[in-house]
Amino acid sequence: MGVSCRSWGFTPAGAEIQLFTLKNSSGCKADISTFGAALLGLEIPREDNTIDVVLGFDSLEEYMNDGNYMGATVGRVAGRISNASFNLDGQKIRLDNNEGPNHLHGGKNGFSSRVWGIAACNRNEEAPAITLSLHSPDGTNGYPGNLLVETTFTLKGTTLRIDYRAITDQPTPLNMTSHAYFNLNGNGCKINNHELKLHAIKSAATDKAMIPTGEINNISGTAADFTQFTLLGDTAQDRFYVLDNEQEELVPAAIGRCNESGLEMEILTTQPGMQLYTADGIAPGTAGKKGSLYGPRYGFCIEPMGYPDAVNHPEFPSVILNPGEKYHHSTEYRFRNFTAVPEND
Repeated sequence: MGVSCRSWGFTPAGAEIQLFTLKNSSGCKADISTFGAALLGLEIPREDNTIDVVLGFDSLEEYMNDGNYMGATVGRVAGRISNASFNLDGQKIRLDNNEGPNHLHGGKNGFSSRVWGIAACNRNEEAPAITLSLHSPDGTNGYPGNLLVETTFTLKGTTLRIDYRAITDQPTPLNMTSHAYFNLNGNGCKINNHELKLHAIKSAATDKAMIPTGEINNISGTAADFTQFTLLGDTAQDRFYVLDNEQEELVPAAIGRCNESGLEMEILTTQPGMQLYTADGIAPGTAGKKGSLYGPRYGFCIEPMGYPDAVNHPEFPSVILNPGEKYHHSTEYRFRNFTAVPEND
């Protein structure tokens, strides 16, 4: 129990990658890599076994070649920035375009493909934690300012908490999140039988390229309404949901559950919204961990974050971090058992 660490290989440039394992007295275990500050696995204890609820790969090489941000910490800005550009203090900022004309998840050399350092380690058996750090230099992918970032993973009871902190020496956009893919029935299964409940009645309208139009729509009573437990099935669409969280407090955002496994995951966050993604971009037959095969709807992401493309929509809450300010957002993933209600009850 506590925290263990081992070498996990090297990047092509020769940087050594470390793999940390957090294991607490409740029997939960989380694996975290310094490549991309990625969550590689998360095992939740059951009566007679454990369930690894996070999709991933077996080798470092697979993560380095992955284009789906599997388990990674993404930034500087999660989501899309239209035309890979925005205006900041009267200056036109141009970023690299890595999805057609647009900028996605921090660009070609974003946080998800960087080697993170080790800032702190807490070996407490009740709540082991690891803090990874990153320096993002001024001009990286076009972003202004030298940015210092820390991501802390804490495993307490059956809860995984992620804290994001940062400071900058110039105004710069920052909107970090975890791109973990969850499957509450274990790896290699579709998520169609999962039920989802979201504490949101509003959603950001987008165009065909998933760029926000600026409109925030009330989706009550539509197919996008998940305010009551609803099967993900084949119809759930990727979209950004707006939370009523102007004070940036830790509030309930979503609950996912699987009748087959009897496992439920509640997500709480300080962020103003969350992106739902049902893994439709994963190619069918993608090789995953322990012989599993992945494809569309073999996992789902709920990415707590600020509004996508907020830098080009002044009507959205700002994602600009200024010198002297401290960026701090938190997300908790709380796991518990539940008893499925028979359909005829």
